[in-house]
Amino acid sequence: MEKYWDGELYHELSEKKRAKKIQNKEYSTNLLEKNKISFESKNNGNHLIVSGYSVVIDFWPSTGKFITRSGYTGRGINNLLEFCDWRK
Repeated sequence: MEKYWDGELYHELSEKKRAKKIQNKEYSTNLLEKNKISFESKNNGNHLIVSGYSVVIDFWPSTGKFITRSGYTGRGINNLLEFCDWRK
């Protein structure tokens, strides 16, 4: 009988997810810097506080999730950039 999930496969998938999150974190942070959007880095860059535009936004670059302090929620660096551009 063939196994569907074994430890090796699980470990391989976990490593791929971890690598993708690191890549997302670097890409998103660099894109914010490139677009001259000010932010404060917390927790080794895992949580960014984007400020300005009369709103404060909590952003997690590894997953792309962002939440304004007023409660608006979104996902994706491009959506965050669009939201910031709209707020100007």
